[in-house]
Amino acid sequence: MLSLPRFLPRIAAAFCLTGLFPGDSRAAQTEDVREFITQNCLDCHNATEKSGGLDFAALPASSESLESRTRWIRIYDRVHSGEMPPDSKLTPAQREPFTNALRTTLVGEISLQQQREGRTVLRRLNRREFENTLHDLLGVDVAIQHLLPEDGRSQGFDTVAEGLRISVVQLEKYLEAIDVALDDAVRLTERPESISKRYRFHDEKEVRENLDTPEEQVDSVSGQRHRRLFRELDNAVVFISHAYAPDHLKQFSPPAQGRYRVRVSAYAVDSRGDSIALRVYASDWKSERLLHYFELLPDKPRTIEFTVALTAREHFRFKGYGIGIDDSGKNVWNVDSVKDWKVPGMAIEWIEIEGPLLDQWPPTSVALTFGEDAILKLKNRGRWTDQGHLGYELAPEDPQASATAAITRFAPLAFRRRLVTGEADRFVQLADTELDRGRSYEQAMRVALRGILISPRFLMLDESPGMLDDYALASRLSYFFWSGPPDDELLRLAREGQLSNARVLHQQVDRLLASPRAEQFVSSFVGQWLDLNQIDATAPDPKLYPEYDDLLRSSMVAETQAYFRQMLTQNLPIANLIASDFVMLNDRMAEHYDLSRPFLDSKGKLYGEEFRRVSLPADSVRGGVMTQAAVLKVTANGTVTSPVLRGAWILRRIIGKPPSPPPPVNAIEPDTRGAMTIRQQLAKHRDSDTCNRCHREIDPPGFALESFDVLGGFRERYRSVGDGDAPSEKLHGRDIWEYKLGQPVDCSGQTADGKPFTDIRDFKRLMLTEEKQIVRCLTEKLITYATGSGVGFTDRDEVEQIVTEVQSQDSGLRTLIHEVVASELFLKK
Repeated sequence: MLSLPRFLPRIAAAFCLTGLFPGDSRAAQTEDVREFITQNCLDCHNATEKSGGLDFAALPASSESLESRTRWIRIYDRVHSGEMPPDSKLTPAQREPFTNALRTTLVGEISLQQQREGRTVLRRLNRREFENTLHDLLGVDVAIQHLLPEDGRSQGFDTVAEGLRISVVQLEKYLEAIDVALDDAVRLTERPESISKRYRFHDEKEVRENLDTPEEQVDSVSGQRHRRLFRELDNAVVFISHAYAPDHLKQFSPPAQGRYRVRVSAYAVDSRGDSIALRVYASDWKSERLLHYFELLPDKPRTIEFTVALTAREHFRFKGYGIGIDDSGKNVWNVDSVKDWKVPGMAIEWIEIEGPLLDQWPPTSVALTFGEDAILKLKNRGRWTDQGHLGYELAPEDPQASATAAITRFAPLAFRRRLVTGEADRFVQLADTELDRGRSYEQAMRVALRGILISPRFLMLDESPGMLDDYALASRLSYFFWSGPPDDELLRLAREGQLSNARVLHQQVDRLLASPRAEQFVSSFVGQWLDLNQIDATAPDPKLYPEYDDLLRSSMVAETQAYFRQMLTQNLPIANLIASDFVMLNDRMAEHYDLSRPFLDSKGKLYGEEFRRVSLPADSVRGGVMTQAAVLKVTANGTVTSPVLRGAWILRRIIGKPPSPPPPVNAIEPDTRGAMTIRQQLAKHRDSDTCNRCHREIDPPGFALESFDVLGGFRERYRSVGDGDAPSEKLHGRDIWEYKLGQPVDCSGQTADGKPFTDIRDFKRLMLTEEKQIVRCLTEKLITYATGSGVGFTDRDEVEQIVTEVQSQDSGLRTLIHEVVASELFLKK
C-alpha cells in the first residue's frame, strides 16, 4: 500500500477543492472521495503500477486542461457503469458518494465555462456549405468544392468545429474558389445560341461504317469478323454488347456550358420478357459520370426526359445493363458468338437535346452580384473572350452609387443577418478606391465582393454565448437541413423576431424538410453517419465479386438514402433502423437481394429504376440499415469481411458505445485461399485477456453479419480463390469459374452478457430490447451534426429528456428531429 498522505491532497484538489461545493458539503464530498479512492483505486493506479496508464498521483485537476477533464469524465463513466473497480462487489449505492461528488464538480466547472464561451465552438463553413452558399448568393452552379482542401472530420462529421481548421493555404484556396464563382457569375457574352435537335445513332460515323461492313468479313490476324455487336432496325440501333461498342453520341457537342433538357426514346429487345437498364453518362473522354439510369420495357418504346448541367467539353454516352447475355448466361463478345442475333439488347430510337436552357440573358447571377442597373447592352459586337463575343458590359451611370447599393444589398445576405450601422462602409470604400484609380466598375466590385466573401463574417457561423438570436437560429436551421444559407422566409421571420417562437419554429422545420433542398440533409447526414461517403474506399476483387458494377454501387447508396427518407417523411419508429418488415428497392437492388423484381405496378407504370417500398417475406434476413448493401460494403474490404470491423462499426454508429482503441497487437490478415475462416482466426486472437476484454463486445454483431458478403449479398458459404465447389448458379452474364464456394458461414454467437443468437434475425431481436440506447445514439449523432459540437458531459441530462420524450410519443424519426431542434442544445451556442 502506498503512503496515502502523499497522494490524497492532490486527489482532493483535483476535483473537490474548487469552490463549487457550498459550506459543509465540500468537506463531506471530499471525504467521500478520499475514502473511495483509498479503498478501491490506489493499489492499481499509482506511480508504480499505472494500470491502464492511470496514476492518480500525477493526474492534474479536471479544471487544468481538456485532456485532464476528459480523463476524469472517463473515470466517472467507468465507476458509474460498474466497470471499475474490476471484479468489485460494490453496489450502486456504495459508488454513489464518489460519482455524485465527481459529477457535481465536473458539471460545475463545465457550466461556468459554457456561460462564458457557449457549449459550441465557433466554426467555419465546410466545403459543401461554402459551395452551396456561393451558389445561392451569386446564382451560379459552377463546381468549386474540388478547389478547396479536404475538410477534417471530428466525431464522424464535417460540421464539427474541431475538424474545420483555417490556414493560410485554406484562405488562398477560398480566394481562388471565389474568383471561379465570380467568373461564372459575370457572363456578359452575347446570348449563347440554343439548340433543339434530334439525333440518331444511325448517323454516327463509327456506327454507320460498322453497319455497312459485311458480316462475313474476317480479320486476317484474329480470324474473327470485324462486325461489332449492334444491329440496325428500321427505327433504332440495337446495342447487344459493351465490347468495343461505339456508344458515345459524338454528333452532339454542347455549344456552351449550362443546363440541357434531354429526351431519349428506347426499349429492350429480345430480353426474354425482362427489363433492361439504360445508363446515361456525361463524358469528357478522360472521365465520365453516371447521370441517370432507367428501366426499358421489352419491345415497348419509353420516352425518358431529364435535365442535366454540362460543361462545354462533355458529351453523352449510353450503356445498357443486362444486354449481351446468351441463353446459357454467358456474355457475347463478337459476331461469331451470336446466333441469329437473339441476344438481349438495348434499342435506342432517338435522342433529343435542347439547350442551354436560359430563363434570361444576361443570367440572374449578374444582377444578383453587380446590381441590375449596372448592365448595359452593347450596340455593336464587343471584343472576343474565351466565352464568346461580349454583348453586354457593366457600365452604370453612377458607378459609386451603384456600387454602394449593390454592396449594401449583398453584404447582409452574405453575412446572413442585419448589418450594424457602418458595417458595409469598409467594403464600399474598397470599391470606391478602385474606381478612383480608374478601374472599371466590374473590377472595383470584384475587389469589394472578394472582401465580403473572404470575411470571417461570411466564412464563420456567427453565434454568441447564450440563446441564439433569430438570425443565428435561421442559419443553424438552414445549414442543418440544407447545408446552405437561410432563404427569404427564414430571414424575414428572423428580422421580425418570430423564428424563436416554438410554434413557428416547428412549422419551419417541417417546411425545410419538405423542400427538395433537404436532400442535402439526407445525403450528407446519412452519408457521414453511416459512412456511405466511403463507398469507394475499397474496390471489390473482380475475381471474387464479378457482379459489382457502377449501377449496383449507385443503387446501394440510393437504397439507404431512400430508406432514411421514408422513415423521415412517414415518421417511422427509430426501431426500424434495426429491423423492419419492408425495404426500399429498385430493380437492381431487388436482383442483388434475390427478391422479386416487378418493374410494372398495378397500373402498368414503369418504376424499375425508382425506389419504392416493398414488403418483406416473413422471417427475411433483410430490413433495417445493418443488412443494407451499402452499409455492409463500407464495413468490409474488397476481399473479405471482418466481424471486428463490422462489430466496431455497429457499436460506434448504431449502439453508441464505441470500443476502446485496440492494443498494439498484430492485425488479422485476410485468408483469400479459404483455408481458415475469420472466426477461427479470431478464436486464436482472443486467447489474450487484453484482446478478449474488448472482443466480447465487438465480435457478436460482427458474427451476426457474417452471413453477408463484401457486397451485402446473403451467403451460406465463403467465396474463395482456392479450393472449393463450383457455384450451382451462374452470375448475370458471367462465367464464375474465377471463384469457388469454400467453408460454411457460422453467424451464431452470444452477446457480452451471455445471450445466445443463431443468426442475424435473432441478433436483431436482441438489439430491439435496447431500443432506448439506439434512440440515444441517433439523438447524439443529430445533435453533433446540427450544432457542430459533440455531446458533452453536461449535455447528457438533456439528451435523456429528449429520448424520454420521443419514446413517450411515437419514437418517430421526425418526432426526434423536432425534439432536437426544440432543445436548448440546439437553441443555444
